[in-house]
Amino acid sequence: MAPRRTTRLLTALLAALLAIGVGFFPAASPAAAVSYVPLDGDGSSWAEPAIQQWSRDIAAQDGIQINYTGDGSAQGRENFIVHQNDFAGSDIAFLKSPDPFGSGTESVQWNYSYIPIVAGGTTFIYNLHVGGRTVTDLRLSGQTLAKIFTGSIVNWDDPAITHDYGAQLPNEPITVVTRSDGSGASYMFTRWLAKEYPSLWNAFCAAHGGPSPCGPTEFYPGFANSVQKNGSDQMASFLASPISEGAIGYDEYAYALNYGLHAVKMLNAAGYYTLPTPSNVAIALQAAVIDENPNDVDFLMQDLDNVYTNPDPRAYPLSSYSYLIIPRDSGKGSLVPGWDTAKGVTLSTWLNYVLCGAQQTAGQLGYSPLPKTLVVGGFEQVDHLPGHIATPDLSELNGCNNPTYSNGVNHLIKDAPYPSQCDYETAPLDCTAGGGGGGTGGGTSGNGGTSGGSGGSGGTSGGSGGTGGASASAGAHASTSAGAGSGAGGGSGGSGGGAGQSASAQPIYAEPVAVASRPDQQTGMAVLTVLLIIGAVGVPVFAGARIQRRRKRG
Repeated sequence: MAPRRTTRLLTALLAALLAIGVGFFPAASPAAAVSYVPLDGDGSSWAEPAIQQWSRDIAAQDGIQINYTGDGSAQGRENFIVHQNDFAGSDIAFLKSPDPFGSGTESVQWNYSYIPIVAGGTTFIYNLHVGGRTVTDLRLSGQTLAKIFTGSIVNWDDPAITHDYGAQLPNEPITVVTRSDGSGASYMFTRWLAKEYPSLWNAFCAAHGGPSPCGPTEFYPGFANSVQKNGSDQMASFLASPISEGAIGYDEYAYALNYGLHAVKMLNAAGYYTLPTPSNVAIALQAAVIDENPNDVDFLMQDLDNVYTNPDPRAYPLSSYSYLIIPRDSGKGSLVPGWDTAKGVTLSTWLNYVLCGAQQTAGQLGYSPLPKTLVVGGFEQVDHLPGHIATPDLSELNGCNNPTYSNGVNHLIKDAPYPSQCDYETAPLDCTAGGGGGGTGGGTSGNGGTSGGSGGSGGTSGGSGGTGGASASAGAHASTSAGAGSGAGGGSGGSGGGAGQSASAQPIYAEPVAVASRPDQQTGMAVLTVLLIIGAVGVPVFAGARIQRRRKRG
């Protein structure tokens, strides 16, 4: 074949195959001209670390600007009522009855929806030392905490504290730190006090000018041995200061992590001291009663009465959800003035991320991700946001990247670790079965008990690893079966011997699911491979023909 004909043939063949190959690859469509506008929100400081992080995420991802100020749930709702923000953060619904130490009922003329944003635990953060050593393993019962925060217990060497902790602490006054602003954390804490310890709470309220019986309040009364701080950051900053020796306050677990503070292990209904880990919060909130009527103004709002008494040994009693309040297209009022499509597109784009992918980082931030029911409910509310974009397919949440679910299985619940026997209420402080590090229980066995499990982490002082899981019913000291193993951070640890589902010392999230490539991509890759082969064969032929032509000319 003549060199010129060879060249033309190869060129035509390559061009044809290239054209075919390009047809198999989806063309890169130009970016849609989306108009985002800056949005302003304020309210809950309990949820602020999560909101701020997820606002930074969406700014980096899509250039969306979400400005949020954690000035307290009460202020956020008030600003929404008077149209001073685009959305509000609040841990509670609009007030239908007066706050005993705050405002009256709240009347809203705008249509609105509640969007659950994250779950978490209200924790008791403290600053305490013994002989120059930081106390890191404080554990307290609900009654002792109630007495501390109502002024009945005023010293760290009180017998009730000694009983719970397992050792006598110094003869040192307790400084109680509460919030001075209208705080959802105060409301959640006092709601628990009013429900679980009404006599203590009613007497405290009456002594400070409140009613009796007394309901929950966002405005915690100051008292003799207390200090009040405006906002979560001020409270945590004060507790982290060296001048705050002997102080204890309350807020979301994220603030303990952010400021390097220690949180009290709180006694639950099953007789175990627990922390608000992602799985412990998720377990506790299985007992929450959620308003499931989408036509209700309080759709998705929470009733936490059963959470406080959840008998699961992993449950953290003061667990709850936090919400955003956003405009709605229908209801008993009218549309928020000045709301337009650009705002709807911006807010719904962020909410699509918050309800799905953002939940992946909830545990790292000190929270617990939302369960499927609240994610689905949240998107039902987003569908009523004027100007919203499309919401994702939520059939199994696999495409939503929510870490609680994978292929219909809630791994945060299924793989939740059980507490160490050293966290049982009668276990001595020098217990070595878990080294103070919190071993895990194992798989399920008959009647809801557990047997078997992996060893837990050793304590900071180099104690033993955790024992196997409890074979337990709530309220009774469970037996354990232990084998050999090792616990991180200390000496030897236990490994549960019973059969059943295994658990790890840290919350286990859903494993990533491999996503198969699309058929058009597979075909395109095949064509690309053919092109590469033809090129590998054709280029030498073409080059050889060129060389022969040059030789003939020479």
